[in-house]
Amino acid sequence: MTATAPIERGIVEKQLERVLASSQFSETTRLARFLDYVVRQALDGNAEGLKGYAIGLDVFDKDEDFDPSIDTIVRVQAGKLRSRLDLFYAGEGRDDPLRIVIPKGSYVPVFELALDPEMSGGTAPAKTDPATARRASVAVMPFDNLSGDPAQEFLADGFTEEIIDALSRFREIRVVSRHATFRYKNRPVDPRELAQDLGVRFLLEGSVRRWEDQLRITARLVEAASGEQLSSDAYDREMSAQSLFDIQQEIAAQIAAEIGEPFGVIHRIGSGQRAGTQALDAYECRLLASEYWRAPTAEDHKRVVGLLERAVAIDPDYAGAWAMLGIVYGDEARAGFNLKPGRPALDRALEAAQRAVDLDPANATGHYALFLTRFHRGEFELFEAAAKKALQLNPYYPDMLADLGSCRALSGDWETGLALLERAIDLSPNPPGWYRAALVLDHYRRGDYEAALAEARLMGDSLWDRQGLFELMILGQMGRDGDAILLSEKILEDLPHYTGFVKWSFRLWHLPEALQKKMLDDWRKAGLILVFDPPDSP
Repeated sequence: MTATAPIERGIVEKQLERVLASSQFSETTRLARFLDYVVRQALDGNAEGLKGYAIGLDVFDKDEDFDPSIDTIVRVQAGKLRSRLDLFYAGEGRDDPLRIVIPKGSYVPVFELALDPEMSGGTAPAKTDPATARRASVAVMPFDNLSGDPAQEFLADGFTEEIIDALSRFREIRVVSRHATFRYKNRPVDPRELAQDLGVRFLLEGSVRRWEDQLRITARLVEAASGEQLSSDAYDREMSAQSLFDIQQEIAAQIAAEIGEPFGVIHRIGSGQRAGTQALDAYECRLLASEYWRAPTAEDHKRVVGLLERAVAIDPDYAGAWAMLGIVYGDEARAGFNLKPGRPALDRALEAAQRAVDLDPANATGHYALFLTRFHRGEFELFEAAAKKALQLNPYYPDMLADLGSCRALSGDWETGLALLERAIDLSPNPPGWYRAALVLDHYRRGDYEAALAEARLMGDSLWDRQGLFELMILGQMGRDGDAILLSEKILEDLPHYTGFVKWSFRLWHLPEALQKKMLDDWRKAGLILVFDPPDSP
């Protein structure tokens, strides 16, 4: 546990000396200097000064024009330092009463006291309540080094650490710390024993194999109690084309998104098992709601609102349910789904999103709901602050990246927005059609109408996108009157209030005026006349 009272300086210095003399640090002069520097700065009361710039100058002898946002040496070496500390405490330092930890995202060391073996019954982590373990709890086991070279062990350890960090960004999943899992490194253990010892439902196992410049990483998700393999993926990379650090981050992000995103493997399994029961708790209501975003419909929206409102009624302090409720309330405005009389949808969305952030400031989904609502309300400074926080908390959340990319692209920052959208598509194992709306409009605004039409037909008729409206304006521009007539008749049947919907969507997404004019002209060419009156806000 982290110390709640100051630890005598001499005790920390003695532990530091022991770590620096260990096999993990005795031959790594620069990493030893890095660790010694940050620990002594913290002990001297200079923790606030432990920033990338200061460390670059004092530890890595950089010049005064050093820019840590360009030169990543401090960040890269900090990752290696964390890995070395993990290895030390998994081996030589396993029974040490004090641990020195450098938390991810910080250079300030934390001093943790190990549990008293006589009080805890040993050095193994305390067992978790079975009801908690039944939920989304996972242990990332140390990846195996299959390279045939013990010197490549750092590769496997590095991937393990990156995946733990990426997966822990998803707040609905409890991820066991690396201190607990590294105790089992190079030890064959039955999954059922691990489930009991670590209090988890899932194990993530894997391996790293390097030969020449080729790298293969495999990852397998296993249900611990049964040993059943739930998913398996392999990732091949060429190290001459990418740096090792970039490869580690990229693959860790893909594995974490595949497993941990709201529609990832763990949540799909959980929601599938609970879909037929009415005896749901708050977490299970939240779990079932995660299916909605794959192909949103008015019918599913109504069901999901009910589930999430039930979740926050059962547990008013459940930040994750409030966050998703904020997004779903916003869909009343975005899609016109199940509009309620009384308070506007975006007011209710803002209240729910703010409640989520107040309850759990580290929950990225809460900040996601907040930035999306702020954007639609035209509160751009507040949007930027919430978006920055959401990205900082979880840069591996595909739905969040896709919505943020859409906000930026459709309001005119196409370069930034499209980059976020492409990252979302790369990370998501099954990207829903609504990710593609901004890609359609990008092809369209640049005059690549065939590509725009092909992209539109991949969207599906979901949420605010309205695939038919997108197709129709492109057909109008291309002069394909026969196809346009048939499609316009379908739109009039499916969306009789299309004029108000289009006007409100333009306002909601803050589309540039030139793009709005082009879209209106092409709809008119296709025979869909839009006469705008100021719409009532949903």
